[in-house]
Amino acid sequence: MNRWLSRDALLLSLSAFFADLGYQGVTALYPLFIVIDLHQSPLVYGLITGLGFGVGSLFALIGGKLGDKLPKKPIIIIGNLGIMLLAFSGVSHQVWISGLLFMGGWWFRYLRTPPRRALLVSSTKPEYRSKVFGFLHALDIGGGLLSIVGAISFLLLHVSLGHIIVFSAVPLIMSSLVLLFVGKSQQYAIEVKSKETTINAEEASRSVRHHRQMFMAIIIAAGLYGFSYYNLGFPVLSAAKVSRLAVVGLAVFGVYLGISAVSGWLLGRRNMKGLRPLWGYGFLPSVLASLLIALNAALRGGVWIIFPAVAILGFGMGAIETYEPAMAASLRTSGNVSSGMGWLSVARSLGQFGANFIMGALFVVGEAYAYVFAAAAALLAAVILALTELRS
Repeated sequence: MNRWLSRDALLLSLSAFFADLGYQGVTALYPLFIVIDLHQSPLVYGLITGLGFGVGSLFALIGGKLGDKLPKKPIIIIGNLGIMLLAFSGVSHQVWISGLLFMGGWWFRYLRTPPRRALLVSSTKPEYRSKVFGFLHALDIGGGLLSIVGAISFLLLHVSLGHIIVFSAVPLIMSSLVLLFVGKSQQYAIEVKSKETTINAEEASRSVRHHRQMFMAIIIAAGLYGFSYYNLGFPVLSAAKVSRLAVVGLAVFGVYLGISAVSGWLLGRRNMKGLRPLWGYGFLPSVLASLLIALNAALRGGVWIIFPAVAILGFGMGAIETYEPAMAASLRTSGNVSSGMGWLSVARSLGQFGANFIMGALFVVGEAYAYVFAAAAALLAAVILALTELRS
């Protein structure tokens, strides 16, 4: 095994690959299932996903706290198995039953994410964490890309949306089986030790205060990015609406995932430090992408503008998923890294909670308004991180 990638880090990444091979297809298909098969408004879709993310923030907090106090592996497995509720959201044509199953799957996903990230951090040497998170993101999203390819293939074979969603249970089971073999790698300290042998009380206090400010800036920005990141279901709906083809909506999601996977891996290998990679490579591209989709909607343009815009969104997401958890981990200690990852998930899910309500309502009034709102939220997140970096 390469020295930068431990056995547990590889297994956790493989588990993420199979998990996304399952539920990313559901993420792309579900808005189409709600709007096309169940004949509901995009606002209903926004309400369902908003509640999934909003209540998910509580599960993220619980998962983070439990990960600091209990063995992480059982929590990760329980949460991973619970994601399978997503697979059954396509069984019922009663929107409230389908919605509850969809939300429940997301709640369990949020439960397992903080301890999984914390275990990945502790299984990796500090100097390789950005690279490993980039590798995790590449496998994670690579599985999602294959999921979209499979979903498109099934649609072309005229398999119903509901049946494709149910099939996602198979890779989710495989994801949980891989986790059974986790737990044999060497564990490393979360915090990076200073090379200085002595440090006075004033310097120590300043360092702690600095770390807290940096961590809070990341948390606030994560929440605002949640407002911007919304849910790729909305661009999927936009593309499907313009082209009048569900397959085109899924293709848009596939482009997003593919670019996100590649950018996460390549940026992780660069191992950049500080906040600039977050706001420079993550949040600012998201501003540009959302404005492009908004302009396209306002001018009633074709679907071809949506593809490059979503590719830019994918690049930004790859940067954020690589550097955000690595940076957050560097500001925590071994005793509270899981809860720190929990707060990161809480901030993101609360942002997505608000975004899906607001985006759903604005989408009905006018698509352009929804994407302008998303761009404004991402811009504010970038400004907060840039100012924090300037001050530090």
